[in-house]
Amino acid sequence: MFWPTYSDGTLILAGDWIRVYVPRFGVWHHGIVQLLHWTQNGIAVQIVHNDKSSGVSPIDWHAFADGNIILLHKRLWPQQAQEVVNRATANIGKRYNLFAQNCEHFASFAFTGNAKSESISALGAIAAFALLLGIISAD
Repeated sequence: MFWPTYSDGTLILAGDWIRVYVPRFGVWHHGIVQLLHWTQNGIAVQIVHNDKSSGVSPIDWHAFADGNIILLHKRLWPQQAQEVVNRATANIGKRYNLFAQNCEHFASFAFTGNAKSESISALGAIAAFALLLGIISAD
């Protein structure tokens, strides 16, 4: 049996913050590696993620990838991994909210204890800039 790896050969570990690019929406989807377990076909990897249809829930590696390449986004020291997994699993069942609890908010919270979405922050900055330009050009 072999240990599963990311496409660059890095070992997949519980507690990893991962992401996959979703081309049909033009966005990154984030999740946390929850568990690796032995099956008769090898090692299966389970991810906890947050999506519009099911909220925070566990999903199989292949379903999370949806045919795309999963990338390691961030990794903590192994001693911290269980804390990340605990925060991720404690959120199972919470609902999705684009502006307050999207997949990036969820992964950030599980990984750091602080829910942040750089994507939503960037969107807010663009909207504020556009509003400012509208005010300036109206004068």
